[in-house]
Amino acid sequence: MQPRHFAFAGAALVAVVVAATSGCLGNSITNSNPPPADTVCTRGALKVGDSLSNTFSAANGCRTVDLYSAETTFANSYALSLTSGTGYLVTMGTTDSNGFLRPSLELVNTKKKLIAYDTYYLPAQAALTFVADSTVSWTVRAATLDTLAGDLGPYFIKLQQCKVPAAPLVQLTDAVTVSDSLTKSDCKMPRSDFNPVDSSHVHLYSMHVDAGQARTLTYHGNAPLVILIGPTYDTFASLPGSIGADSLDSPSGSLEFAPDSTADYTVVIGTWAFSTPSVPYTLTIGAEHAPSMQRMRLRRGLSGHEPHMPFGLGRRCCSVP
Repeated sequence: MQPRHFAFAGAALVAVVVAATSGCLGNSITNSNPPPADTVCTRGALKVGDSLSNTFSAANGCRTVDLYSAETTFANSYALSLTSGTGYLVTMGTTDSNGFLRPSLELVNTKKKLIAYDTYYLPAQAALTFVADSTVSWTVRAATLDTLAGDLGPYFIKLQQCKVPAAPLVQLTDAVTVSDSLTKSDCKMPRSDFNPVDSSHVHLYSMHVDAGQARTLTYHGNAPLVILIGPTYDTFASLPGSIGADSLDSPSGSLEFAPDSTADYTVVIGTWAFSTPSVPYTLTIGAEHAPSMQRMRLRRGLSGHEPHMPFGLGRRCCSVP
């Protein structure tokens, strides 16, 4: 999980390449502009187990101002019913190998506030994964990064229910040790989320951390694992002000997480690479405690709207004392 964002110069270069080539993609897409509109087209409900297909078309008027980037984007909206304590994985990508369609997912509450966000340049999938902390009916927007002609064409959106092996840790003294296995029947995280060249199976956990407190996560498996922590719905710490943490490509280790603010967090544990055989692991999430002076690997949300990195460059992180 290297940084997923890149410098504005890189973004401009990608935009130029896309604009120059989007009229010759081989999927009948032409360089026509959509009609004036500010409409997120409603496409019905997205239910667990669904894998739905739809098309971004210049003629259908499904375009609006993106809640994250403030860019004008093509956007379709799906109703999403969430159950407290249940784990979910939403994925979106192109269905016709159109490498210029840059998928984008937005989780939006009833007040049209952006709760979680993910996007990707070039052939890849956007993904949102979380343990719901309440039973709500929200919407998820399938969108594109902007309205360049290369973003037109078919796409899919899919909803999986993920295994949550333990009850949420809500009290300061709550702790848990789980021994389980990641198997081919578990939620499959698409490539570029844990590993830029592969996919992985994941389990989800939920924990509460109070301001000024920390929790230590200790893990062990018989294959390289990834641990990812982020605010409940914004698990990848994509939104401004979000703080998360990760531990990469190691079969065992320990991670102290001290975010300095009171919030609930989703914990993702997954295989570093796709594996057909089961991968046994043990995960311990300790009770809250005063932070130590050890170095933590934190990921921070952006302070403003910045473009995302091309495919294969992973998610952002930084080390702080």
